[in-house]
Order: sequence, then structure tokens, then C-alpha cells
Amino acid sequence: MTTHVRDDRYIASPSFDALFITGGAFVTLALPLLVRLAPAALPVVFWAWVVLFEGSHFWATLSRTVFDRRFAAENAAVLRTSALFFAPPLAAVAYWKFTGSKSLMDLCGFAIFLWSLYHNARQHYGFASIYSRKGGEAPARRRVRTTLLYAAIVAPQLYFLAFHKGPLALSYFPRPESLGAAGVALKLGCYAVSALAGLALLVELARSHQDERPLTVRYALVCWLFYSAMFYGVAPREPFFHSARNGAQLLMLLAVMNSLFHNIQYHAIVWHYARRRYQGDRAPFGLAAKLNGTFAGYALAGVSMGLVFASLVWGLGDWPALDGSFAPRETNPLAFVLFFGVIGQHFYLDQHIWRPSKQPELRGYLGVRSDALAAG
Repeated sequence: MTTHVRDDRYIASPSFDALFITGGAFVTLALPLLVRLAPAALPVVFWAWVVLFEGSHFWATLSRTVFDRRFAAENAAVLRTSALFFAPPLAAVAYWKFTGSKSLMDLCGFAIFLWSLYHNARQHYGFASIYSRKGGEAPARRRVRTTLLYAAIVAPQLYFLAFHKGPLALSYFPRPESLGAAGVALKLGCYAVSALAGLALLVELARSHQDERPLTVRYALVCWLFYSAMFYGVAPREPFFHSARNGAQLLMLLAVMNSLFHNIQYHAIVWHYARRRYQGDRAPFGLAAKLNGTFAGYALAGVSMGLVFASLVWGLGDWPALDGSFAPRETNPLAFVLFFGVIGQHFYLDQHIWRPSKQPELRGYLGVRSDALAAG
């Protein structure tokens, strides 16, 4: 007798989840091979990512909030507060103009990067939590698997931050060579935590029933593989852009990889959400329903936002042209404020719009039962 996988364990379906919830990890991990084979392709890959994935996923957030008339009316205070995240980059630019120092701009960029690491980890926790609730996992087992998920993600993130990103982002960040024995201990500690997390996840997988392998563990193993390979394997081999002229370009491939997996997942969950929210009467939802009600509308709006965002990225003055050429240019103040403001606003809004435990309507769209939440 054939055993069929229960579709209700998945966010959408087995194929949808494999392609868009976990599949993005493997697409992203293929990029180093691509740019090794064709180094000149990296600037093209970078700008394609900016337009099609990074910039467009900010539309996904705005469509879910600002342009959804009903959501905007019900959450006006949240939207007003989100506008405050344009203030820090504005203050940093003002400080530059008054003093000639970009130190606060550098600090602003580094703070956003730190928040991005947290943001990515929390998104992965969110997907794992949905799988856990749908699969009916016991609270004790869920806590163990959540701990292993965070260990699998945070240890490589810390390694990358300490030995690669930090020293390039801030002039006063400790250089790896200055850390001595502490640096060796930190590096070995990150390796050890990652190895133990991977081993523990494999044990968790092996002890589960053959026909009901928990999706939370499968998902955590994908995250473990992705972050370990990206930060321990790829990061030390940067720069892949051989004409790198500044710190951003020295980590150009990592800039893409650190977000692409996240971008693909984010588009998937927002599209899944939109198909359910806007399937009936679209009038109460305003422009969001008109644009996100069809894939063509969603894609067109996303790419349009991506092109606007790409103009902001260009205005930062850090990145090469499509052909790899680079002429040093001054940062455009407006581009800087809007670039970091949009990202900060996105991070803030995400913390409020994806909370199934507090949003019954969202639980319905995601297919998470209230009794599953109560059990945890």
C-alpha cells in the first residue's frame, strides 16, 4: 500500500516548498561555481540580483502593508513608526556634510548588516516554526530543534562577521591577525558549534520514523549546509571580483549569496499569502489586491521596485557597472538615506506582519491551527 505525504504538513505543497522554500539554498550555492567558470559574469549576476530579487522583495513587504488598504487602516501606528527608520541614515548624512567624516555612515551600514543577520535567522526560525506547528511537534522537541537551527545559522554568521565583514566595514574593528589566540579559539569554537549542530540534526533525522521525517529537521539541515558552505567555504575565497577596489567589492559575491536564499523564500511566502488573501472580493484591499492578484501584476510591480532600488544602489558609489568597470564616485546623499531607510523599514515591518501566534487571519492563510499554537 502506497503511503502519501500529507500536504497539510507543507506551507503550500511538497513541490512548492522544495522549489521555493528550500530550493533557493541550492541555487545560491551554485553561484560560486558559475563565477569561477565565468568571472566576468559576477557584475551581471550582482545587478540581476539587485533588480529581480533584492529590490523586488521590498515590494513584497510594501504590498503586504502600505499598499494593502485594509492592513494599512488596521495598523496605521505600525506604518507611522516604520518611517522613523529613515532618520538614522539621514542623521549620518547630515553628520558627513557638517564634519566631512563618513564614520556615522559606515556605522549605519554596519548596523543594518548586523540586523540583516538577525533578520535572516528569524526568517528561518519562522519557516521552521510553521513546519513544527503543522507537523504537531511536541513543545520539548520543538525547543531542541529550534536551538539546533539557531546554532547551525549563528555560528557561521559570527565567523563571517569576525573574520571577514567586520574588518572591512569599520576601520576600528579588530583585525583577525590582531586577535592572536583569542581569534584561533573563536574560529575553532564556530567550527565546533557548527559540527555539533550538524551531527545533532542528523541524529534527530535518523531517530524519526522513516515515512514521517520531520520537515523542521530537514529544513534545519538545509540551513546548516547553506550557512556552513557559504561562510566557511566561500567567504575565505573572496574576492571573486578580481578588479575589486573597495571593501564592498571584496565581498561582492557574498553580498548576493547572503540575501538571495532569503529573497526567494520571501517572495514565495508573500505570493502564497496573496493567493489566499486576494482570492475573493478584492475591493477592501486596494492596490495590493490589483497588483498581487495575478503573477504578472506581482512580477511587474516587483521588477519596477527593483529598478528603483537599483538606482539607489548605484547612487551609493560602491559598485561596478555591468561590464565590471568602476570609476570612483561620491555617495549620493539621497540614495544613501533611501537605501538604508527602505531596508530598515523592511526589517521593522517584517517583525510585525509575520506573527501567526498573534494574528488569527494570518494563521488561516498559512494553514496553522490554533490548537497547534496553544500546544506550544
